[in-house]
Amino acid sequence: MTESTLERRLREPGPKRLLALDGGGLRGILTLGYLNRIEALLRARSGRPGLVLADYFDLIGGTSTGAIIATMLALGHSVEDIRQLYLGLGKQAFVPMRYWWGFIGRLLGARFDETPLEALLREHLGSRTLSTEDARVGLMIVARRADTGSIWTLVNVPGNRFYDMNKDLQLWEVVRSSTAAPTYFKPRSIEDVGAGERAIFIDGGVSMHNNPALQLLFVGTLDGYGLRWPLGSDKLLLCSVGTGNFLKVKAPEKLSRFNNPQWVALLFHHMMYDASELNQTVLQLVSKSPTARVIDRQIGRLSRDNVGPAPLLSYLRYDIDLEQKALADVGLQYDEPRVESLWQMSEVKNLEELDRIGQAASVHVKDEHFSPIFDRSP
Repeated sequence: MTESTLERRLREPGPKRLLALDGGGLRGILTLGYLNRIEALLRARSGRPGLVLADYFDLIGGTSTGAIIATMLALGHSVEDIRQLYLGLGKQAFVPMRYWWGFIGRLLGARFDETPLEALLREHLGSRTLSTEDARVGLMIVARRADTGSIWTLVNVPGNRFYDMNKDLQLWEVVRSSTAAPTYFKPRSIEDVGAGERAIFIDGGVSMHNNPALQLLFVGTLDGYGLRWPLGSDKLLLCSVGTGNFLKVKAPEKLSRFNNPQWVALLFHHMMYDASELNQTVLQLVSKSPTARVIDRQIGRLSRDNVGPAPLLSYLRYDIDLEQKALADVGLQYDEPRVESLWQMSEVKNLEELDRIGQAASVHVKDEHFSPIFDRSP
């Protein structure tokens, strides 16, 4: 059996490089600010002005908006190509749903019409399947199957245990499934996910993997996913990029007046925040990381903690706190109400400002973060 170009890439000897991209709706354009800086640094280092991130990273994965970016990167698009897509994405994809029964319809139904988003995905991904031959690197997309409650980690890696069952799924449908955020878009129904079985998918962010970095590490190293890349700080680089970090907190006097819907919304956000923090804690604990940050006042950066005689990987995490001080540190001044408005996942009028924040925050990406031991020859 002839080995494909993708299989040859995945089986190359030497260190491996992984890129994980968070969910966060239109805040994905903030992610692109960091990625643009990474791409520019790698182009300068390699002397290849046309280098794209698929020339460097071997496995790229994402959740929700991160799944869109990951897919486009895996197909060989430049970061600037994807940035231009996002600048138009909000106006085209986030079209409010119109209900003839007015407020009640908006309360009970999805906020946005999924048809324009699906049309955009079809336009850019066409008839490709998950196993498309023009994918230049490994791709992971996280979605939640609502009818079984299971997390589906959909990957294009031949040899993983569910490859034969999933390989013919339409790529645009897989991405759409990962972006089906409850209350924002309707769930995505896929009529045949194997053996004629129908499945209902919702956003992969409704899980422990809105920040998919730890799950991507599993895909790259665990036997069940077929790659089994070796661990070691000189063998594995995991780069994780967020969409802006924030924790919604309320004063005690406000919390005491909260109704049930307000509590549900607040606690759902807190659980997603906690899941990302757990990812960060575990990955800092087992890695060598020049971007390690203070987790909390109790455990700090974990710089004196380890779970073995040597780090299991090299790890980078880029994200910015969407709060006044962190934004001021990169030269951006906002009042508190404006900062809180930037937290929204679907606010189209924030796109250009989030683009600006991503570009400003990318100053945190340093050339020395990317050790020469991970450089890849063309």
